[in-house]
Amino acid sequence: MTLELADLDALKEAAIKKFEQSLADNEQNKPLDSQVGQLQAELEQIYRVVVLLQKNETSMDETRKIWGKMVAICDEFSRRLSGIAGKRASYRASYDRILDLRNAAEERRRLHAKA
Repeated sequence: MTLELADLDALKEAAIKKFEQSLADNEQNKPLDSQVGQLQAELEQIYRVVVLLQKNETSMDETRKIWGKMVAICDEFSRRLSGIAGKRASYRASYDRILDLRNAAEERRRLHAKA
């Protein structure tokens, strides 16, 4: 079984769909701690998949593309949280963690772009 970049998009879309559905099902002004935490956990899982995906990649260009995809996924997740990040400390912590993952992915993308 081989994972491809499109599979990462599928994981991203499933996580975002689940998050948006949970927001829609949520009553107004109810804390979203579990939903935000779940979104962060989903991104961390995708990051682990990316690490495994690029581990055996022999092409530097393909590795750069994999990390570029991860950067884009992190950007999408951070956009989903940017509007609510300031409402609670736990939301901000998850938002910051997503940005940390994005920065790590961007650093790896740049590293492979130079080679």
